[in-house]
Amino acid sequence: MKHLKYLSLIIVGMIAMFAFTGCGPAVYELVEEIDTNETAFMVPMEGSTKDSQGKFMSENFLEEAKVAAKRVSIPLRKKNKGRGYWNYEWIPTLRVIKVDRTPVTREWTKEDNSGTSNANEAIHVESKESIGFAIGVNITAFVREDDASTFLYHYAGKPLSAVVDENVRGFVTSILSREFGSLELVDGRGAKAEIFNRVYEATRDHFKATGISIDNLGYAEGLIYEDKEIQTGINNRFLAELQVQTAAQDKLAQDERNKQKVATATAEKESALEFARAQDAAIMVRELEIRMIQAQAQKIAADKWNGALPDNIMPDGSGWLMNLNDKGGR
Repeated sequence: MKHLKYLSLIIVGMIAMFAFTGCGPAVYELVEEIDTNETAFMVPMEGSTKDSQGKFMSENFLEEAKVAAKRVSIPLRKKNKGRGYWNYEWIPTLRVIKVDRTPVTREWTKEDNSGTSNANEAIHVESKESIGFAIGVNITAFVREDDASTFLYHYAGKPLSAVVDENVRGFVTSILSREFGSLELVDGRGAKAEIFNRVYEATRDHFKATGISIDNLGYAEGLIYEDKEIQTGINNRFLAELQVQTAAQDKLAQDERNKQKVATATAEKESALEFARAQDAAIMVRELEIRMIQAQAQKIAADKWNGALPDNIMPDGSGWLMNLNDKGGR
């Protein structure tokens, strides 16, 4: 009977053990999906050796950890939380880090009706004379697939939009400050396009090394001066120069019109002279033809004259040959 009693206790204990063990959390499959505009990396959550920890999060390590699939299953392991068999949880042994490669465009302007934000986000700089002004900037940046590991290494999961708003903006501000600060105000206004070309090249080269591609960078507004009187003075000067230019253009236009009038009058005069010369020539030709006809008529009359006087003589004495009789003339 004692043996049966002990056997019963063992069976009850085993049943209790299995019951408690079955009360723990069930294992499940943890799946992570990756969008087409994302590049994912599967990074171990647990390191076992000093060598593996030394390589952790290097560019080469991240490149090897890049995931080609668009859906990955994350392995889990059991982690005990207490003394009981049932007191545990499932935790992932790998972490999926995703880099969003979607292009980010920013337009940092002063006016509240333009730009990415309604706030005054224009970049403020100074000229060589310490005249302060703001200038708008337009920029587009993105991460190439091949540069995703480099980007993740340098910015440790920071989204591209935040990098553009903070890191890239700070760099652009420093270059613009240096460029405009080395020039007087008038020279800076004239060299604005060249300055932004240099800023674009410097920004593109600097951030290419960190995995960011700068697609474009240019100015979005003109120079907006902090002192309104400076802007008023520039506007007045521009208007004065414009009036001078307008007057000069009007004079050139009037001179051109006068030249056209003179040229037209000269052409008409030459045409009239040519016409007059043509008329005189025609008259002279006609007179010559008449004289030729008269000469031919006189020759014919002379050939017919037999030496006798005409029967009738014209009163003016000019047409006697025309009334010769033909007696003996044939």
